Amino acid sequence: MSKVAPNQTPPVNGLPDFAPIAGADPALPLLRPESIQRHLENLVLSAQMRHSRKLCQFLRYTVEEVLKGHGSELKEYAIGVGAFRRTREFDPGADPIVRVQARRLRSKLELYYQTEGRDEAVRIEYPKGSYSPIFTRRTPVAAPRLAHPGIQVHDDKSVRHIAILPFIGVGGAGSEAFGDGLTDELMHTLSSWPEARIIARSSCFQFKGRSEDARRIGEWLGASALVSGSVRIEGAHVRVLAQLIDTATGLNLWSCAYDREIDGILATQQRISSEVAGNVKSRLTGLLCMTANSTA
Repeated sequence: MSKVAPNQTPPVNGLPDFAPIAGADPALPLLRPESIQRHLENLVLSAQMRHSRKLCQFLRYTVEEVLKGHGSELKEYAIGVGAFRRTREFDPGADPIVRVQARRLRSKLELYYQTEGRDEAVRIEYPKGSYSPIFTRRTPVAAPRLAHPGIQVHDDKSVRHIAILPFIGVGGAGSEAFGDGLTDELMHTLSSWPEARIIARSSCFQFKGRSEDARRIGEWLGASALVSGSVRIEGAHVRVLAQLIDTATGLNLWSCAYDREIDGILATQQRISSEVAGNVKSRLTGLLCMTANSTA
């Protein structure tokens, strides 16, 4: 990994670029403020951070101040007033909120990067004795392509990264639970498809109930396609609407309504997920074939 610090070149749009500091790999490109900002949003939405309001306030304030070029001004008093809305009479010696939250944040970030964020390309660190974050670029390491009997190794260009967002319950008792179970079944079913890589459940479920642009979700999750939908239950009848979205354009590639009688919750979820998975495979396989023919 390489540490990055503010570049000395004039900032664009008021925000400095961040370049590797002395001793880092000179081949690494500049670390753009947009990349750091996207990583910050991922962090505050993560399972480790999203329930810790004070930590998110500390994290967001200090990162954004560094991006504005104010890192040297990040002292206890400034953070207490700017991040935690303390009054001008704030006394860091009497109120330890900044020191306490800094220790908690360092521990949370360490745990995040060991678990949920272990594959993040950008990392945020707070050196001990400083409240000004530094940004660390994780040097990509190519994963070894191991041959194994019975396992076909696919070229990366032929693999789709798919995010399956939680199916939203829009009416009827049990519709939300049915949607969550259907989402899990669909993830399980599509995970056996060699031409796809399914984004982790914990990453996808952070968008449950949120209205976001499909292109931004795709960028956050590293997905080329999204599957989403809704569930409505009336008595013993369920109606599932499913759609497939291209994250590069935000356009619908396919959608379908499934009207079924509920003959056992698990059995109904399995049948619908199997049908949805079949349609998703068919659509994406067709697109891959078209892309291969156009580049041949």
